[in-house]
Amino acid sequence: MLSGNYKILHNKLVSTIDKDRIFHDSLSLLAYGTDASFYRLIPKIVIKAKDEQEVVFILKHSSALGLAVTFRAAGTSLSGQAVTDSVLVVAGQHWKEYEILDNGNAIRLQPGVLGSRANILLEPYNKKIGPDPASINAAMIGGIAANNASGMCCGTAQNTYKTVKSMRLVFADGAILDTANAESRTHFQKLQPDLIKKIQDLAERAKADTILAERISGKYKMKNTTGYSLNALIDYIDPFEIIEHLMIGSEGTLGFISEISLQTVENHKYKAASLMIFQNVESACRVVSLLKRAPVAAVELIDRSGLRSVENDKGVPSYLKDLDPEACALLVDTRASSSEDLQLQIQAVLNIVKEQSMELPALFTDDPAEYALLWKIRKGLFPSVGAMRQKGTTVIIEDVAFKTEQLAEATLELQKLFAKWRYTEAVIFGHALEGNLHFVFTQNFDSQNEIDRYANFMDDVADLVVKKFDGSLKAEHGTGRNMAPYVEMEWGKEAYGLMKEIKAIFDPKNLLNPGVILNDDPQIHLKNLKPIPSCNPIIDPCIECGFCEPNCVSADYTLSPRHRITVNREISRLVASGQNPAELQLLLDNFQYKADDTCATDGLCALSCPVHIDTGAFVKELRNQRIGKEFRIASWISLHLSFTTFLLRKILLVVRFFQLLLGNKLMSGISSFLRFISQGRIPQWNRFMPGGAKRLKSLESQVASQRKVVYYPSCINRTMGVSSEDYSQEQLSDKIVQLLHKGGFEVIYPEHLQTLCCGMPFSSKGYFDIAKQKGNLLELALAKASENGKWPIVCDMSPCLYTMHENAGKLKSSLKIYEPVEFINDILLSFLKITPTSEPVAVFEVCSMKKMGIENKLTELAQKCAEKVIVPQTNCCGFSGDKGFEIPELNASGLLGLSQQLGPDVKRGYSNSRTCEIGLSLHSGISYQSIVYLVDQVSEAI
Repeated sequence: MLSGNYKILHNKLVSTIDKDRIFHDSLSLLAYGTDASFYRLIPKIVIKAKDEQEVVFILKHSSALGLAVTFRAAGTSLSGQAVTDSVLVVAGQHWKEYEILDNGNAIRLQPGVLGSRANILLEPYNKKIGPDPASINAAMIGGIAANNASGMCCGTAQNTYKTVKSMRLVFADGAILDTANAESRTHFQKLQPDLIKKIQDLAERAKADTILAERISGKYKMKNTTGYSLNALIDYIDPFEIIEHLMIGSEGTLGFISEISLQTVENHKYKAASLMIFQNVESACRVVSLLKRAPVAAVELIDRSGLRSVENDKGVPSYLKDLDPEACALLVDTRASSSEDLQLQIQAVLNIVKEQSMELPALFTDDPAEYALLWKIRKGLFPSVGAMRQKGTTVIIEDVAFKTEQLAEATLELQKLFAKWRYTEAVIFGHALEGNLHFVFTQNFDSQNEIDRYANFMDDVADLVVKKFDGSLKAEHGTGRNMAPYVEMEWGKEAYGLMKEIKAIFDPKNLLNPGVILNDDPQIHLKNLKPIPSCNPIIDPCIECGFCEPNCVSADYTLSPRHRITVNREISRLVASGQNPAELQLLLDNFQYKADDTCATDGLCALSCPVHIDTGAFVKELRNQRIGKEFRIASWISLHLSFTTFLLRKILLVVRFFQLLLGNKLMSGISSFLRFISQGRIPQWNRFMPGGAKRLKSLESQVASQRKVVYYPSCINRTMGVSSEDYSQEQLSDKIVQLLHKGGFEVIYPEHLQTLCCGMPFSSKGYFDIAKQKGNLLELALAKASENGKWPIVCDMSPCLYTMHENAGKLKSSLKIYEPVEFINDILLSFLKITPTSEPVAVFEVCSMKKMGIENKLTELAQKCAEKVIVPQTNCCGFSGDKGFEIPELNASGLLGLSQQLGPDVKRGYSNSRTCEIGLSLHSGISYQSIVYLVDQVSEAI
């Protein structure tokens, strides 16, 4: 319950901000209060701010009440800079606007835009943003700027600090500054003359002190995010440029970046990489010095432990398992604007390293798939190592930098510290070209002895980095809480004094993310440590990095996979400890809807998770554990599937009758009323709801041919026909047969078709045994129909095909089962003549295609059939089988902005999942149907 000033603030907030975006229940506070670090602070209030004016409103009222405010974008931060026990403002979902500037030479971005999304937007201009952190697919621009992110290829020349062009800022008192706008600068100077003068005075003092200025300049010749960006004081004269660059890396402690414009850098089209294997770390580091003069974009060091953490991953070179215990790898990357230049650069690199002793010959690959795999190995190292930790331990990543010529010696010294403090599992990797090393180790914080061991180790690391090598304690992950006690040690008293003045100038009340970067508590890095209890084998490997969240359809509606795991871990901890039963009950009260009901269980989270954790599978398991009397209903349906589909067809026909009788508007109103009074038990109707399917036409093929194919119409398409809004009024089962006949194929149906089901409707609800039974019966029927794999098999729903693959038993290898896109692309097109339509079309790659790795085939097929194809940037439609009927809000969240991406010229959309197409049609305003309809429209028999 809120109390005191937090209750007053809440009452102020709800007067202006939608209460659905203000959270103070236990579950939401726990979920949104978690970032990728090993710290945990539970906020009192979480606000999903919608725009700049709301941030101003929050800051003014929080300041008046003396309440601290922390800003959060994606929460992939590793140093504890995005957690708070006060007010948390999340700038993600509503902060995704952008503008391409100067023909791609710059880009304006709001803080909620993903780093990878920015690069996709810039691809047509052969440009990208400079920062390229390993978390770029999950990290948002707000965090990238606030932490001065760099990464693998950008070094210090193309990091956020060096590429910032301008920004809009909200200060602690609510004042707004747009540094790109002369009028805004003039107004701000009149409004805040003291702030401007103090910044100018500070810069003049820093420049005048030549020893200090040289110290600052020298520190930034290597990667450095320890403390504030003091280089802004000596690099710039204009106070607004100084302010801009002080904000970079300030971790939300000086103000809120509501918009930032970045200069872009060239995105070379031609790329190649080589994983070079050396005898040991020392020999690998010696080669790094040689490669400094080579035409390379990146040189990434991976020690033997790091290689071991990924050696069993799919596609990883098998030779990694046989390397010597001391072996070390360098991932060397080179990029060019032409294929010829790339080959010259590859040869130049090989000439430099040819005299070096390597465990295997150096080989470069420019094959996109192999190249991507090498980088996937590197980018997934941190979570992969974390997944291998012992249950109950925390994974910690530290991030230091040395002069390149000191790298070999420093690395060996680090390894000695690991041995001294018994971190035998520690892994070293990093951006060797910049002397930047990351080291990952696991730590148990369940006893004072373990906390002391960690504390002593960190003291030794600080001594090594600062006193022996004068390096950076934080190269690119930000100071946060875990390095705050060591900032003065690294910089010295005078420079640290400048930092304290900077904080006082911008945040005199110390209410913006207090305790981060600057902290007088020498033990702050040992407090508020996050518990990671063992919970379930599926999710135990999770380190809460947040890489999964961009792929989750419910992340902006209720919870993300990381949230679900965090909450379930806390529930498990409370149950095991018996502590705080009231808190446990509060979590349980909200868990069902937010964590279970609204999980689409599409499994896309596993695709972006470096260790492939499928939180959807975990939720299905939870559903399986609570199966009760519903099991009898599910079992009855499975045994009477023919009658069930018949009944559903009739119900859909009745619904269609009333739609024609009442009209869409009245029908929608009645449906909404019935849904309301039934408390959501009656599904939400919409105008794209299909009518009942007609019974299949003769199950005997009308074409006799030497080319045969088994066609399995899914139970969904045997139940659902077309909607009144569909441009083609022929149901899919008929259309597929027409297309197959056009290609000269004889169609074979499996026996007892009306009783067959892949099992997907049952497995998604947790009825695993029933799903397996149905899957086995279907497999036997298909084997018989195909004469044990002699003929190919086509299933008309991509999700059903995925389920068939998942449930496949002993006959899997002998059956050739396709979904329509695969079959048309791989087999049918050779028997058809295609005349592409000039009408622009949209396609949507459903989740099952992505999980099977064939999503590109849908786009490729559409591009053969249409001159212009639009592929919206949307992961999952959120319809999730029947969720679109039960919880239409999930579908709406998943497809937010779809119609804007399509534009006014697109009138037809295509996919390959009937229920997904209903939601896509509703939220785009155009009819989505199977891709089969498009192929049939533009094809003729040869």
